[in-house]
Amino acid sequence: MRRAAEVLGYDPAHLTEGQRDTIEASLQDPGQNIFIAAEYLAMLKEESSFADIPADSMTREQRQELAARYNGGPYWQNDKAQTYGRNFDRDLDEARSALK
Repeated sequence: MRRAAEVLGYDPAHLTEGQRDTIEASLQDPGQNIFIAAEYLAMLKEESSFADIPADSMTREQRQELAARYNGGPYWQNDKAQTYGRNFDRDLDEARSALK
């Protein structure tokens, strides 16, 4: 909820009930949820050391780091988030094939 609020331009610390309901509805809609996730990934990439590298030129390690940042937030360097990043990279080719 907090990350979605930030992506959508709300102050997570001062959400009204109506804003919270709107955000929750957005997260339940697959298209809006994908938009929110993509915008959050873009925000995380801008904070990284590889912000200026185009997405299609990112290294395997950079993709893993971005996935770990997405999963772990400020704790992206912990084991759970790092495992998420490795698993993301491991499954990326299969996901790409499924989209063809």
